[in-house]
Order: sequence, then C-alpha cells, then structure tokens
Amino acid sequence: MLVSRYRTHENLHGQFMLALHRSGRRGEALSVYQRLRTTLVRELGIEPSAALRRLQRSILMTGPERPLESTETPKRRLAQVG
Repeated sequence: MLVSRYRTHENLHGQFMLALHRSGRRGEALSVYQRLRTTLVRELGIEPSAALRRLQRSILMTGPERPLESTETPKRRLAQVG
C-alpha cells in the first residue's frame, strides 16, 4: 500500500482517507489520520497540515452513516489536502 511506503506524504494519506470514508469505512479513515499524525510528530516534530486536520474534522462531523458530500470534484478537494 502506498501510504505504508510514503509514511509522511499528507496528500496521499488524505486521498486514502477520503476513499475509505466514502466507502463507508469511517473508522479506518480516522485511523489513517491518527497513524499519520503520530508519525509526523515522532519523526518530524510537526502536526498535520491545516487542510488534513479539516478533512479529519469533516469525517468526524459527518458520522458513520453519512459519507462526505462535496460540490467540488474529488481532484480539487484532494489538492487542498496536500
């Protein structure tokens, strides 16, 4: 899996989070965020970007029964993450 190979690549993790959440796998999407955050803090001493934190909050706020809806194209939304 690419996120395992590129452990600190925020845009890639954000895309993966969106895909998981839109597939009804909210918990897994949130776990991806938490693992990335832990890696960034431990290895680089930084927090995730504001865009990735917004994505995480969006996933938290939508709940497991309602995947993210967006008027933006997925490509545009994902570009904001990285």
